Amino acid sequence: MHRSIVLISASLFLLVALAGCEVPTPPPELPTATPGSQNPENLLSRLSLTQVAPAPDRGFTPVAAGPGRIYFARSSGLWRIMPDGSGEMKLTDLPVVSPPAPSPDGAMVAWVSGKGDGQSRELYVMPSGGGTPVKVVSGLLPDNQRLGWTPDSAMLGYVTFDPTTMGAEEGWAIDLKGGKPVTLVTMPGQATPRGAQYESSVQWSPDSKWVAVSGVNNPTYLMRWPLLQSAAGQPQLLPGGEPDWAPDSRSIVYPQTLDGALIQYYVVEGQLTPFVNEQQYVGTGLGEYSQGPGPRWSPASVGSESDLIAYRSRSAQGEPRVSVRTRGNVELAPLPSLTNNPSWAPSGDRLVIEAGYLKMSDPLGPQWTPTGLSIAVLSFTGSHQVKSLVKDGYWPAWGK
Repeated sequence: MHRSIVLISASLFLLVALAGCEVPTPPPELPTATPGSQNPENLLSRLSLTQVAPAPDRGFTPVAAGPGRIYFARSSGLWRIMPDGSGEMKLTDLPVVSPPAPSPDGAMVAWVSGKGDGQSRELYVMPSGGGTPVKVVSGLLPDNQRLGWTPDSAMLGYVTFDPTTMGAEEGWAIDLKGGKPVTLVTMPGQATPRGAQYESSVQWSPDSKWVAVSGVNNPTYLMRWPLLQSAAGQPQLLPGGEPDWAPDSRSIVYPQTLDGALIQYYVVEGQLTPFVNEQQYVGTGLGEYSQGPGPRWSPASVGSESDLIAYRSRSAQGEPRVSVRTRGNVELAPLPSLTNNPSWAPSGDRLVIEAGYLKMSDPLGPQWTPTGLSIAVLSFTGSHQVKSLVKDGYWPAWGK
């Protein structure tokens, strides 16, 4: 009994100490949690858990949506193809240095362009059916970023390095009909020029009431949208990166570290719930070239236990592969090894993924090298059907 009281007192002391500390959450290069262990590896986060009951399980039903279009990059520029392999089309010769981002209405596609390391980058948009690219902004935009759109496709969100402060980043939003960029948040002093990092991102909630901004390191900044100037507009800090909104806008999924646990954060309740029975490694785990899990909710998610989340993971042999799990802690069979960077179909029951290999000749360690794209039709009961779509493609994005 005495020992229990001591342990509880020590835990409360740690929580109080952490609450008063302004030091940001440690960078993502933390030890990987062991598959099958009680994740997350940070036990302190488990002390503040409050159970949030999800909606009753309604089973998984794909969205009644059209086939959509798949955008992807090649060394020769930005391309588009239909999911059945038809209609392959080059949209522009401009270089592509970030994953393309189709607008929610399917009318436009955005991407970051540029040449050479450490050089200025340009943010472009163009009609998804082809046309003339329009430069939106230029500056120190990170290559490794996920651009975001407001749900009405009117504004575009992006991240830049702050040239006035070493290591700082800034999140921005710009109205594509005109006007100057608006600063969403400044993320101080955590960016580094190299090494394993989160992908930076700006992501609006589907109901347009929130915006989440994340940089190359912890934390994620969660703010009301439109931005508030009062104390109520101060960002909430989530201890992780690479956030993705559930379609019902109720929750966010994000990784606690590059190789750590996936967390659900319930926005209105202000409560987090980790997945405590993860059987798959999280993130690609490639050292200097590691990628975080980049979790993505299926568009068919409705707030029930059967909602699907796809994310980057790796096999026991260290080979990248895509894994899929439900909100209700059920893990589907992983996709084959040497798959990466998934993007959901509008229907929410298929993925477009990269296929590739590990380049072992780099002195900094193994590096993921894509060789083409494939379509994966998911199964709840067995292996998934994976079929090659196109050769020599990477950074797929499945839009409407």
